[in-house]
Amino acid sequence: MRSLWILESMNRSLCRIFVSCSMVMMLYINLSAQGDVIGTITIESGDYERYNTPVYADISHFNLNASDSISLVEVVDGQRHLISSQIDRSDRTILWWIVHGKTSRQRVRHYEIVAGMDGESKSMESTDNTMTLIIKQEETPVFAYQYGKAPVPEGVSEIFSRAGYIHPLWSPAGQILTRIQPPDHYHHYGIWNPWTHTEYKGREVDFWNLAKDQGRVDVSGKPAVNTGSIYGEISTVHRHIVHADSQYTKETEVLREELSLRAWNIDPGQRAWLVDVSSTLNCSSSDPLTIKAYRYQGFGFRARENWNDENLHMLTSEGYDKSTGNATRAKWCKVSGPTDNGMAGISFMTHPENYNYPEQLRIWPTGANEGEENVFVNFNPAQDRDWIIHPGKDKVLKYRMLVYDGTIDSLTAERYWHDFAHPPSVQIQKLTPLQGKRILVYTRNGEGYRHENIPFTIKALTKLGTEHGFAVDATEDAGVFTPANLARYDALIFSNTNNKIFDTEGQRTALQSYIRKGGGFVGIHIASGSERDWPWYWKMIGGTFFRHPKKQVFSVDVVDKAHPSTYFLPERWETKDECYFHKHYNPTAHVLLTADLATVEDDKKEDYPGDTFGNALPIAWCNTFDGGRQWFTALGHDAERYEDPQFMRHILGGIQWVIE
Repeated sequence: MRSLWILESMNRSLCRIFVSCSMVMMLYINLSAQGDVIGTITIESGDYERYNTPVYADISHFNLNASDSISLVEVVDGQRHLISSQIDRSDRTILWWIVHGKTSRQRVRHYEIVAGMDGESKSMESTDNTMTLIIKQEETPVFAYQYGKAPVPEGVSEIFSRAGYIHPLWSPAGQILTRIQPPDHYHHYGIWNPWTHTEYKGREVDFWNLAKDQGRVDVSGKPAVNTGSIYGEISTVHRHIVHADSQYTKETEVLREELSLRAWNIDPGQRAWLVDVSSTLNCSSSDPLTIKAYRYQGFGFRARENWNDENLHMLTSEGYDKSTGNATRAKWCKVSGPTDNGMAGISFMTHPENYNYPEQLRIWPTGANEGEENVFVNFNPAQDRDWIIHPGKDKVLKYRMLVYDGTIDSLTAERYWHDFAHPPSVQIQKLTPLQGKRILVYTRNGEGYRHENIPFTIKALTKLGTEHGFAVDATEDAGVFTPANLARYDALIFSNTNNKIFDTEGQRTALQSYIRKGGGFVGIHIASGSERDWPWYWKMIGGTFFRHPKKQVFSVDVVDKAHPSTYFLPERWETKDECYFHKHYNPTAHVLLTADLATVEDDKKEDYPGDTFGNALPIAWCNTFDGGRQWFTALGHDAERYEDPQFMRHILGGIQWVIE
């Protein structure tokens, strides 16, 4: 019961912290004043609930310069919030951030990548004392990596001195959870990753038991450090050296390990850490190294001195404990015990891509070491079989540690493991920069009703062009529809055109030719009422206006939550407009928005549309027809709509999509 109470208290604290931090980090920003949106990202939680989840987006194809500043904005119910992010430019251009708070199963979260803003601030720090690098969350230490050889206790052989391990690993409350050089095993070093039983050219080499003097692990040079608002990382190289003997006259490097240690800033309230350990193994010589099957080797943990059989809580993902877990397989193993500040622990997680997953565990069973100072856990990919590391073929092992104060239950351990093993899906859409583009806005009306909003649409679209760097030419002259003139434009916008809008067949042919050559087309509101007798135009714009009930407030549902013209809208958008009914719908069109007909007052509804659409009437869509891209919204009757930033963002997304 106490375990559950601590967990619930921890979760409540995290929620309070998240809310307060949201007020600081997730600041509402004005769309038009803060740079261009150059891409969108959609996160889908999938089958698992998420909580404070690290995610990334590979934006290398955005071709950013090293000096370009960008930021990440989360869009929640139509509101935009600046969030912390961090860019890794070491190989590709990777944008990292934390999906903060709880994300339920089958939920979607939306983000914008904005150019011209810097969304990075330092939260993770590092210190270096010439022997040890410490990664900290602000001023609180998370873990230390020893890159200089540690001195040995008095009276102990120098052969036991080594570097290349994590110690201390601190709990969020500052309690040390690891131990090095215990009297029972001077070669135990906190959290480390050596191999016990290997074979190189027929010779047995032990890199774990240093007293054998067969091999050792050296740190190659000074590690690299990368810190920012999302993570602090230490990158280093471990050289596995075979010692000289009567057979080999000189030392030989046989295995190189590229090690990444990364602490995530998942919880600014410092109630939990996430630390990732990624080990890439590659042969240093032209001969393979065989890691022979043996009961202990690989990723290991030696716990603090006072943890023992009596006070330890240990449980694996398969339900085994300290007395029964040795040599069993597990996805995770959580270990906790008393500290000077109450209980604290670590949940060790392995990754499905690891060799021989889920690896077998080496756990010192109950009674080992006479029941005292006897907590040792080891994920071993080569406990029951040999593992050959061939030259030129990298092998990667990935582990994650959830470090916490108090205790956690199995559901929490499983949830964090799912985040590691099955992260949320990430969809990235690069938006075509509109800088330097030219757009033709056409507003011709034939005989019949003419919308009074037209001057306001021209003004709003011109303003949009000024803000985003594209030129706007507005006209009612059908004479501009010639192949040579239309070739000057990256997109056409038919803004509230209506009825007959062309004078000659040549003008219609010019429009067809433009579309067939890949031209972009945007239609707004009554543009679907243009050229009502021309079937090609029906198909191109997606339908023909038929009628509408009185202007009123009704509900609009977002069907495509990832499209650049809709992702930022609330899932249900209450809007005041005319609800357009169309005929001759193009069945190949992709619906973006639907009107909920249950919220529309219409005494002719039974005549048309009847039950054609159920209660979901398409009112915005996009399509790729006859060689070009088309986007249409039926909304936009009142002049005031074109002063609404959200509605203009809707149109801007359509422009970006057709020009892409």
